[in-house]
Amino acid sequence: MLRIRRSKIDAVSAALADLGPGVAKAEVTDVLATGLGQSDLAFLDGLEGGHQGLAEQAAEEFVRFEPSRASSAASAAALVRILLLQSLDMAWWGAVPDFLDDRAVEQAPDMVDLRRLKRDGGVTFGFGVASDGLVHRGRDFLVHRLSPDREPRGPGLPYVRARPAMVAALNEVAAITAQKAPGNTPPIWVNSIVRSVEHQKKLRRLGFSALLPSAHCRGWAADVEVEWFERFGAADVLREVLLSQLDAGVLNVIDEGRAWHVCLSPGHAARLSTAAISS
Repeated sequence: MLRIRRSKIDAVSAALADLGPGVAKAEVTDVLATGLGQSDLAFLDGLEGGHQGLAEQAAEEFVRFEPSRASSAASAAALVRILLLQSLDMAWWGAVPDFLDDRAVEQAPDMVDLRRLKRDGGVTFGFGVASDGLVHRGRDFLVHRLSPDREPRGPGLPYVRARPAMVAALNEVAAITAQKAPGNTPPIWVNSIVRSVEHQKKLRRLGFSALLPSAHCRGWAADVEVEWFERFGAADVLREVLLSQLDAGVLNVIDEGRAWHVCLSPGHAARLSTAAISS
């Protein structure tokens, strides 16, 4: 079912890509409303605003799109495709409340500290931690200049807290990738997990394709660095692993270029929560 829904969304995105320059918003909305109203996408009417509301939001994103080096979308149609595929995340996690700000993330009871867990061997993927401090930024500059293979460039995680099931899901991807990747390949690198709505809006202002609603703001999504793995001849292996998790119904996966967005399905969240607690 997930594959069928994704193929229908890809068809809608392709129809948008065929529209000429300067197209009116009303025409874009019509294309979207017709495409999203198909029976195979009936789940959209269970989301807030239904398929018509999503069509309006997508049309607004399409006509307002401006290229940005920070954005993972190279075109208006690509940005809309990301938005539509993320609606699959919302079909899973639409009833979960957002983390509105830093305080909401820090006070969430069902989260683990990634740094502490990594020290104890409970995290097998790599990640950086965002910081405005001069010492931390100086360290990052030296790492990227003197040892560019050690870790990819990027600001790091805005929060070092995550849901146990998400940690287990990412550990699972890391373990399978490690088995199949060439020797001396480092662990997979995770660019982002939890974000607050406040942080998501900040990213948007900086030119990133940070859309709302987002499963990141509910703790059920992550971004896995893929482009960096090209350095080790392992990017295709990582892509295959992520797509196999998609085919198995474990993750919704969105190719966003440099990094791939993943969202854990509720059907596997319980299994992975148990794995995280027992490990």
